Amino acid sequence: MAQDHSGTAGQEPVGYDYQQGWYPTQEQQPYGYQEQQQQWQSEMPQQREPEQYYQQAEAGYEQQLYAPPAYQVYEQPPSFEPAPSFEPAPVEAVPVVEEVAETEPAVAADRVRKVSPADRVKDLAASVISGEHAPGKRALLIRSGAGVAALAVLITAGVMVTADESDSGAAGGPAEIPKTFTVAHANAWAAQPATAPAAGADDTLVGSWLLGDAVVRADSTGVHAYALADGKPTWTLAPPAEGAVPCGLSPTVSSAGLGAALFRVSADPKSACTLVSAVDSKTGKANWTKPLSDAKDTYGAHVAVLNDKVVAVGDDKAVAWAAADGKDLWTYGGQGKFCTLSGGASGNTVLLHSTCADSTPADQAVALNAEDGKVHWWRGLNNQPKTVTVLSAEPAVVLTTGEQPADDRIFAWGATGDPAAEIPVTAEGGRLGVTRGSFDAIPTVFFQDQTLLTTRTGADGRSSAVAYDLTTGKPRWQTPVAEKGKTVPVGVENGALLLSGDERLDQPAHLSRYAVTDGRATAGGGYPQGTGSLLTSGRVLTGGGKVVVLPEHSANFGVAGAFQAKS
Repeated sequence: MAQDHSGTAGQEPVGYDYQQGWYPTQEQQPYGYQEQQQQWQSEMPQQREPEQYYQQAEAGYEQQLYAPPAYQVYEQPPSFEPAPSFEPAPVEAVPVVEEVAETEPAVAADRVRKVSPADRVKDLAASVISGEHAPGKRALLIRSGAGVAALAVLITAGVMVTADESDSGAAGGPAEIPKTFTVAHANAWAAQPATAPAAGADDTLVGSWLLGDAVVRADSTGVHAYALADGKPTWTLAPPAEGAVPCGLSPTVSSAGLGAALFRVSADPKSACTLVSAVDSKTGKANWTKPLSDAKDTYGAHVAVLNDKVVAVGDDKAVAWAAADGKDLWTYGGQGKFCTLSGGASGNTVLLHSTCADSTPADQAVALNAEDGKVHWWRGLNNQPKTVTVLSAEPAVVLTTGEQPADDRIFAWGATGDPAAEIPVTAEGGRLGVTRGSFDAIPTVFFQDQTLLTTRTGADGRSSAVAYDLTTGKPRWQTPVAEKGKTVPVGVENGALLLSGDERLDQPAHLSRYAVTDGRATAGGGYPQGTGSLLTSGRVLTGGGKVVVLPEHSANFGVAGAFQAKS
């Protein structure tokens, strides 16, 4: 469990027999740098193997992989005769009842409607409507432009679609469902690499931005922007030093269009990730560059842009600079001597995992005020974790792992460090997909206010979309995923968790939505034949009327591709 004691700068930690005075004011010395466990720092360029708890393909179904690497050449989807629009039949999501123990969200069987494919067809046929209509009365009206292709998604995959008699949109969800999820999609473009990778170079995605008119990809070849309209290269960020290669991007850019990029001093994946550049995302020019550390060996870092400042968290310090000119604002070196740090920043908070030679307990979660770098609160992690990963700064959430999978825990705190909510990662119902957080290039867990959103994969390989209340640690809801095959969370948009699914012999690749407040599912439109596993193999971003995918490994799937909803 997390230690329920807090401390702030200048105060004696409650419950410990040492004084704040042992926190020296002298300059901190670097401690044996530990290589951060960052997924994007893989030395191997090939696609990752599925995790131990990830679902396996079911017998009798052969997954169709996306054709690498020249995926700009697509097969046109088979043509269909025009068909009338349909209003899908409603199916209830599965709520989690209040009395359920924290480790196992219950499935209220009496709330689940089991619908066979034949019954589904009857339901759909009974709800035929005419004309072109927007979604209304809590029902998703599949437009005629989707035709039989969209209907096939519902019938063959058994996708759950919700309806209600209210006029205000789906309960707990947005009143309007984005068009990118309600119709079939066509290929828009596939980007060609702006710079050819060197032989044997690491092709792993290390960060991305979706801008108003472009999408940005960072990997070992550099930081490149591609036009959102047609996928053509628009700008490339010049490296801050000869031979330097990108090792990270800020999760977002500021309202003024300023982003931040991290660079290694050389192409060696074990070289130090220590150079921070402030980037004008409109022009692709670096406004300034600062060194985070003078480390020569392995050194990991994350960077973020917060309003008027750039904040970087390295292996031994957190540093803030003025966004406008790179002026030094503050530096934090830990709560004691010889500290090792990791973490990230968002909103007004920098959340760190801190381990110092003289701290008790050794592992602590420390929240800094981003404005001045001072300790706002801290909590001890006395469950003796093997690893600690900061998943989010606002809300404050960390993942700890232990000797056994059953020991893995998620801890969350309120804005003032309120006692932690504790969520087991592995329970009887399966394992939560929380290995990659907000500061990773491809997150698998997302947050909205005090709600954690991800998937749970059972021993049988089947998945459910799940939500947890971070103030109590209790599940809010779980909704079984009806589709077969690999399904992964890819983002939160318009009050809904987005899940992407692979193409299979009996279903197209697709995106679906799960309302944040109650888990009600809405089936998304289908994607073209040949999309394969692209939607589950990288970062999926939605904007500008397009769904943009940046594959984790460009050698397998290319650098970027986009889809557009059919009109």
